[in-house]
Amino acid sequence: MSAPVPVVVIGAGRDGLRQARLVADCAGLELAAVIDPADSARERASDAGFPTAADLDEAPPGVAGAIIALPVTTRAAAAEAVAARGLAALTDRSLAASLRDARRIRDAFARSGAPLLVGHHRRHHPAVAAAREAAQGGLLGRLVAADAAWILRQPEDQGGFAWRVRSGAGAAMTQLANDVDLLRWLMGDIASVCALTSRATPQSPETDSAGAVLRFRSGALATALMSSVGLSPWGWEAATGDGDEVARTGEDCLRLVGSEGAMSLPSLTYWRHNGAGRGDWSRPLSRLPLPSPALDARAAQLDHFARVARGEIAPLVTGEDALLSLAAALAVEESARTGKVLTPDPDRADAWEPTAAAIFRGLSAPALPGPAPAPEADPDADADAETDPKKD
Repeated sequence: MSAPVPVVVIGAGRDGLRQARLVADCAGLELAAVIDPADSARERASDAGFPTAADLDEAPPGVAGAIIALPVTTRAAAAEAVAARGLAALTDRSLAASLRDARRIRDAFARSGAPLLVGHHRRHHPAVAAAREAAQGGLLGRLVAADAAWILRQPEDQGGFAWRVRSGAGAAMTQLANDVDLLRWLMGDIASVCALTSRATPQSPETDSAGAVLRFRSGALATALMSSVGLSPWGWEAATGDGDEVARTGEDCLRLVGSEGAMSLPSLTYWRHNGAGRGDWSRPLSRLPLPSPALDARAAQLDHFARVARGEIAPLVTGEDALLSLAAALAVEESARTGKVLTPDPDRADAWEPTAAAIFRGLSAPALPGPAPAPEADPDADADAETDPKKD
């Protein structure tokens, strides 16, 4: 058996401490330190029984990997520092909050040659692997449609972990990137999106509900409905028990529909026509539950990361792949804002960048006082001077 890979967890917030606990239980990894520059954060990690450090330079020698558990809005610089040291990296959740930061992170690891695994952990769930195999293997026929739901009412009291940076996107939009990535993984690349969003009240600081229609390059369609103010049993964490803070319901939250059958996740319930000839709405369907082993997808992701850090396998979710999912999620957000049908483009500027550029141009320093500029020369006079034979 290979020796555990020593890793650090960067960030001692809620996500960072959860990752540290998972690392402590992972046979393939060894926790070297939880890194956070804030004294209070390091104290919290120390109280939980974890070794701590203020920055990467204070980490114990021999560290081979880093789990970046900082907020998605503030992690780009830390990711670049990890890449510069040649460490294998796992980002908690998605790659970044903006296309610009996502490209920075992707490019930093491409330059260094260090492996990057992006934390879309749902791909590591065995039900997702089985559904992808069924979809690609023709069990469902030609994929026609899908729908994903994440409708879980967020607690009003978030406990002792206040968000350090609030993006204004809200829980619904934060979850959207995960569901969009899962739909991409199962159905292929997205050709266009259109969406609407809403807030519980006009005064709400965040978008709390979003609905999107996605059109895939194959021609299949999917809907994704997200809300952090609706009380329901439907959402990935509720379905799988993938989050300690969400009570498990076991109710499916994603459905795939093909020309020859349908499947719901994560239960892997499979619907098909058993009789002779092709099925249609006049013929009965059979319901067949397929085996779906229970597994903690986050723990499976860490096992995968250990193998990535040892150079045994390639990352399941690369930076380039995650950038495509982020581009699709941000296109959904921009479509809701503009009312346009958009094509996801990972190379485009973020929606706020042109506005920011205009603001900074307006704030540019005025010219310093100096001598008056010389009067402009008369171009005709210059021409005469060049052709006058009396002048040297």
